[in-house]
Amino acid sequence: MTTTPWEFRKLGKTFVAEASGFDLTRKLTPAQVAQIESSIAEYGVLVFHDQPMDQPQQEAFIHQFGPERPPLFKELAGRRTLIDVGTVDDEGNPISKDSPQGAYTLANRLWHTDGTFLELPIRLTGLLARELPPEPPPTEYANMRAAWDALPAKRQAELEGLRVIHSVLRSREQVGFTVDKFAPETLKRFPPVSQPLVRVHPANGRKSLYLASHASHIDGWQVEKGRALILELIAFATQPQFTYSLDWRKDDFVLWDDRWTMHRATPYEGPHPRKMRQCAVHETAPV
Repeated sequence: MTTTPWEFRKLGKTFVAEASGFDLTRKLTPAQVAQIESSIAEYGVLVFHDQPMDQPQQEAFIHQFGPERPPLFKELAGRRTLIDVGTVDDEGNPISKDSPQGAYTLANRLWHTDGTFLELPIRLTGLLARELPPEPPPTEYANMRAAWDALPAKRQAELEGLRVIHSVLRSREQVGFTVDKFAPETLKRFPPVSQPLVRVHPANGRKSLYLASHASHIDGWQVEKGRALILELIAFATQPQFTYSLDWRKDDFVLWDDRWTMHRATPYEGPHPRKMRQCAVHETAPV
């Protein structure tokens, strides 16, 4: 019997797994890339412990899975493809909640799927825990496939075929970062886009809800009616039976499939710095 050097241990009841046998600081083999792709389609969220990647190593890792997310906002100046997410900047200064980066962090507390406001939305997201407080705040994930499966057949039939208008303004306005605070070129680069309410995963044909805090309204519906449906479905999909709360350790790297999971950060206001670094790859064609 042939054995592989890696294994996956399910952490949640319906999704999330701990992956072992990988050194993400080094170039992966084609077989390892294929295994991670297969496992992310099965588990949705993969946790890799003890992966002290520096910036070039993290960029090299995510590049193996497709085209890297382009620079998003002028307001978040810095690295080309990586985004620092935390409570302090690189110099250790606290990040103001009124700043663009502060608004970005606050918006992360809303249930969302990364990059749904992009014409080519985010496919996979990775987050590295660089520095953590003594009691790190968890990140919560939602299984949108399980939520879809739990809907009555009649309700599923009503939802299939609907499309949702997504906008970066919709998520940011919910935390007080209004349109006047965006650079004009940012708004021009990221106009509202239409995404399906129900996605089919290309690896296994499984259906899932596709929602985010960026979801503004249902295409062709009156805005408030559409928003009511979106909020109803997000509330349904984030019930305890569909979610998992992930506890962090330093040098954890967590990779998730944005095609069928949502996530959110939990509040942290402590004095100890929290530094995370995010990377992502996007789809190669509109959904």
